[in-house]
Amino acid sequence: MKKFSFLSAFLALSVLSLLAAGPNPKQVSKQANWVAHLEFQDILTSEIGSFMMKEARKDPAFNQKMNGMMAVFGLNLEKMGSATAYGSGKKDEGVIITKGGINTKQLEGFASLNEEAVVKSKGDKKTYSFKKGAFSSLGPDSIIIASDAEMLNHGLDVIDGKSQSQKKMAVASYLNNLIEKPMAIMSVHVPKVLEIQGESIPAPQAAVLKKADLVGFALGEAGTSMRMAMAMRASDEKTAEHLENVLRGAWSLLSLGVEITSETDSKEIGMDIDREYLKLLQKAKGTISREKRNVGLTIDLETALLLEKITEEIQKRNSKKQKNESD
Repeated sequence: MKKFSFLSAFLALSVLSLLAAGPNPKQVSKQANWVAHLEFQDILTSEIGSFMMKEARKDPAFNQKMNGMMAVFGLNLEKMGSATAYGSGKKDEGVIITKGGINTKQLEGFASLNEEAVVKSKGDKKTYSFKKGAFSSLGPDSIIIASDAEMLNHGLDVIDGKSQSQKKMAVASYLNNLIEKPMAIMSVHVPKVLEIQGESIPAPQAAVLKKADLVGFALGEAGTSMRMAMAMRASDEKTAEHLENVLRGAWSLLSLGVEITSETDSKEIGMDIDREYLKLLQKAKGTISREKRNVGLTIDLETALLLEKITEEIQKRNSKKQKNESD
């Protein structure tokens, strides 16, 4: 079974450099069952984000790729502003709206040189579609990308008000209460996405997630710590209260400093988490909260501790790379 790790979520969201103002609900389709939003500058200027970029810049191959994207596509990752992504849950299907760090005229010029590109007009916009993917410029430094031409046209219709958009970003406001200025946020209608993908929730996560129809995650800085928040929306307040008790029980076992000796121990507290990550979580500060039918869990880990762990992982990766090159 694939392991679930809060630390993995921390690191993944930090490296992503899918929230100050948050996603604009008027640009997100009503059909979306998952929505993600990133504020790149908040991530890149955070302590962990700046450390990760500094480490990445030490790799000549990374610098070459960055320079290549700038020269060919007009894309500067270090200047990107924000990105919002959404989808219904179907695999390999989605829409991404980005702003900042991109020269759309240069990108359109490059796309026009591709013989396979299908160029069409939609209102006052040009659309470019390929065998895999499609895009359209939204301005001098903003763009909408989709998995295919149909999704692109739908995304443009949502932006233009011709197709229904989200009325509000569910659980986003609650997550904003848990983290003052999130740099990344995501919400998922778990049952709907799993139904579309023909999958089921593995135990023991099912015991918790089946009580919530909507789950959200957010990441941000909180003083000298990195804070991750998880919010779950239950069908009613009674179920939310029960869900709160389940989370309090699971976190209490961690807080008691239970000795983790095997993967079985992690399953007994209701989480299938790698033993090393579980030990790290025991050093974190966790808080459970509830507001009507929303239940939240915040986890604060000292940034210095996370940087130490990230450094260890980088050293392991580099050692492995050097060994492979010498063999």
